[in-house]
Amino acid sequence: MKLKIFPLYCLLVVILFSCVNDENEVKRITDFEDAPDEQSQNLRMIYSDSGLTKFHLYAKISETYTQPQHITNFRNYVKVDFFNSEGIMVSTLTAQSGIYDHTKEIVVVRDSVRLYNYKKDQTLETEELTWNKLDSTIRTDKQVVVNSPKELLTGKGLITKQDFSYFEILNPTGRILIKKEEE
Repeated sequence: MKLKIFPLYCLLVVILFSCVNDENEVKRITDFEDAPDEQSQNLRMIYSDSGLTKFHLYAKISETYTQPQHITNFRNYVKVDFFNSEGIMVSTLTAQSGIYDHTKEIVVVRDSVRLYNYKKDQTLETEELTWNKLDSTIRTDKQVVVNSPKELLTGKGLITKQDFSYFEILNPTGRILIKKEEE
């Protein structure tokens, strides 16, 4: 009986001692220094204050990092709908990518940036702009094109509120009046 069990003990000992993990290899496979702390696909965030919606944010891919800096990267499309004090959507900001700095409360969006005001049927196009959540301003120092039913304005640099109800082009370079043809 002892002779039959002895090979099983030997096999068990061999199996137990052959399973040694190389600590460096485990670390190499499982440790991702640059991996985000949180990652989301099709993120939808609704921000409200005192029961009133301030904005909706949508991002196809969202990656949040807490170290060394608390930021969230938005990739492959980001959209922000802004609402007025009555809960009516007044403007929409879209871009291909963005970065939200949680400490400074600013969002920088880049690539095919577009800000649209629904009431004025007015569109701002640029390659980069910064939205300051604290004072609700939007700024850029890049080339801008503002298109409305009445005119087309161009320049470099712009300041506006997030509702895009008024704006100031810092260095205007052109203005084209557009007259609609009467039918």
